[in-house]
Amino acid sequence: MDATEMTVETPDGVRLAVADTGRGAPIVFLHEYAGDQRSWAGQVAVLAADHRCVTYAARGYLPSDVPADPAAYSWERAVSDVVAVLDALDLESAHVVGLSMGGYTALQFGLRHPGRVRSIVAASVGSGSDPATRPAYLAETEVVAAELRARGADFVGRRMAEGPSRVQLKAADPAAWDEMVAQFAEHSVEGLAHTIVEIQGRRPSLHALVDDLAGLRVPLLVVNGDEDEACLSTGVLLKRTVPACGLVVLPNTGHVPNLEDPRRFGDLIRWFLGRVRAGAWPERDPRSRTVLQFDLDRTESVAG
Repeated sequence: MDATEMTVETPDGVRLAVADTGRGAPIVFLHEYAGDQRSWAGQVAVLAADHRCVTYAARGYLPSDVPADPAAYSWERAVSDVVAVLDALDLESAHVVGLSMGGYTALQFGLRHPGRVRSIVAASVGSGSDPATRPAYLAETEVVAAELRARGADFVGRRMAEGPSRVQLKAADPAAWDEMVAQFAEHSVEGLAHTIVEIQGRRPSLHALVDDLAGLRVPLLVVNGDEDEACLSTGVLLKRTVPACGLVVLPNTGHVPNLEDPRRFGDLIRWFLGRVRAGAWPERDPRSRTVLQFDLDRTESVAG
């Protein structure tokens, strides 16, 4: 199915390259740091027959603008860019699917604009959020930016792709792994460096936002790969915190489940959206939570 290509200008004058494919309930896809709008091709192919699939390159990622000023990059601007895309397409609300960096933006968008979100899929979200690993993560953002400027996007992209949560893609689909590396190398070094320092390195940890997240009433599906260890604890945190959150852990899977098995990931989105549309996605029953003590006067067994 052919996509309608367009440019959307944000309130601060950054032009975003947007593709609009299909008809039906709208889904806005938000890509990860090491990907771009092309990362969603497999899901658009699965869903565009009966959904309006909107993808775009984040600011700093070609063919969108690459602002030279570091101040043009922040998680708040990433959220406002989603608003700009929805407004330009005359969409009052949409389902939002985000991966990693995009998943973080999706959650913040849901917190700040709940009336414009029909549901959220947040996949592989939480890198750098766990308090145990956060200091090392923040230090690494500066190292990656320096390596980008010193050695280029091809070198850094290949190193990232050999990391512990991306080797799964290489095993599952070597051609898709090669494509991920090649696409990363096409991007602006400065755009990537500003993104990792100003957005990734300065965004609040999700673990510090539990009070806000506890008030998020939007249907939420969190998807983790069981070998994406940097994100697993945050996935569990979200399940325990957000009232209408479901958690799927995919076996033998790393950080990019959308690439490792595109159809499975697309089918999972379709299943979730179907439940949401049917009004069958519940908030968690408080009785399902772990009870640390029980009433000794109760006569029925609680041991099972």
